[in-house]
Amino acid sequence: MSAISDATLGIDIGTSAVKVVAVGADGRVRARASRPYPMATPAPGHVEQAPEDWWRATAAAVAEVVAAVGAGAIAGIGLSGQLNGVVLMDTEDRPLGPALIWLDTRAAAVAADLAARHGPLLREAAATELTAIAVLSKLAWLARHAPERLGAAKRALLVKDYILWRLTGTVATDPSDASATGLMDVRRLDWTGALCEAAGIAPALLPPIRPSLAIAGAITSDAAAATGLAAGTPVAPGGGDVAALAVGCGVVEEGVLGVTLGTAGHVVLSARSLPEIGREPGFWPITHADPARTIWLGLVMSGGLSLSWLHRTLSTGDPARLAFPAMTALAEGVPPGARGVSFVPFLEGSATPAPEAAARAGFSGLSSAHGAPEMVQAVMEGVAFNVKDCVAMFERLGGTVREVRVAEGGARVDRWCRIIADVLERPVVRIEELDASSVGAALMAQVAVGWGGLEAVVARTVANGTAFTPTEAHFEACRAAYRRYRRRAATEIAFARSDAD
Repeated sequence: MSAISDATLGIDIGTSAVKVVAVGADGRVRARASRPYPMATPAPGHVEQAPEDWWRATAAAVAEVVAAVGAGAIAGIGLSGQLNGVVLMDTEDRPLGPALIWLDTRAAAVAADLAARHGPLLREAAATELTAIAVLSKLAWLARHAPERLGAAKRALLVKDYILWRLTGTVATDPSDASATGLMDVRRLDWTGALCEAAGIAPALLPPIRPSLAIAGAITSDAAAATGLAAGTPVAPGGGDVAALAVGCGVVEEGVLGVTLGTAGHVVLSARSLPEIGREPGFWPITHADPARTIWLGLVMSGGLSLSWLHRTLSTGDPARLAFPAMTALAEGVPPGARGVSFVPFLEGSATPAPEAAARAGFSGLSSAHGAPEMVQAVMEGVAFNVKDCVAMFERLGGTVREVRVAEGGARVDRWCRIIADVLERPVVRIEELDASSVGAALMAQVAVGWGGLEAVVARTVANGTAFTPTEAHFEACRAAYRRYRRRAATEIAFARSDAD
């Protein structure tokens, strides 16, 4: 490590915005920037983004951080990005239309068909129960419904790997991103030919899989001109957002549970074992940045999205009408259980404990005696109950939870953190640095440039912030509300499945 280059850059391509942080060798965040980009929904179940929007936002956010710390301070760069988005590139290395991102569920019927025909292989090789979210399902949908588009593709890139290519000219992915696609053999850390065939593609369409914690390429002169970075700065592939947030939350030791409240809610547990797949629908193993570990993942499809949706609704699209902190403050006088109001957070379908793309969100128990305060409380409780579903699943699979950490945007709401503590009946600690995925990407870059092992860089960076102690007097009300929630959630999932039949 030189005396000048004393920070690494973490870039996280999220669902709604890119976040960039510079993290020093001392673990301190030196600078940060963010830029949003739009999301298109051209048809029911279709959710798309333009890769060029990712790149423009990334270049602008990186340039802002570089201006703050200096290009010479950046010793390396790590990447993170939303899982299960796919970009098709033509023979001239131009995107063949918009990317299908993880929220896109157009492939639900295709996924069900593939799961019925290839279930044993999916469970044995990819360690997954296939859903519409997976890249495998999306590619199979394109093979059936847009074969000319797929046929024109020279390569398929995952979200962060498109940015890796724009920064370095290197075509590569990492095991964590690849493990979520349904196409990788999780033991060999390589693409599975039979599953590629099921998707209707050749394995050569997919990028080579490189280690998360190694250098994949270096900043090109074109990327340097766009971002202000120094040409030749090394770049590590990093990991998909789940692996990055696990590192950023310090989920590197067994028993540490990370809960993030970004657009989606991720519930992650570090483990060294891989349980039998198929016992628990809604369970996904993701390869850790440390290949000796596995991340157990439970997913709340609409985590922070649920509360931001309610804010948009109550403010009638004009935040000036009702500031976000003022909205969450409405719930301060509402007791646990939201006076009988329940909310299931299935705005974009359900994931854990039952994957069902057609499931939808809803309130129950509302009467004319209720209003916005009870709705705000119910939404926060509904997401917390879905987190409880994930924890219960891990425990059924033999996992042990000894510490709970929360991070990302929704964790800024103290009341939400207290609700999660009450629902889980465990103390909850908020991570001091909430942007877990971008920080995790920067820490993976520190390992890649030789500043220490993963546990060492995590130990000097990830710090606990506010602790939230559960209130025992709330436990019984939370348990009763959870039982109501489970009945409502089961009814909604059953209705979605019967409606599909």
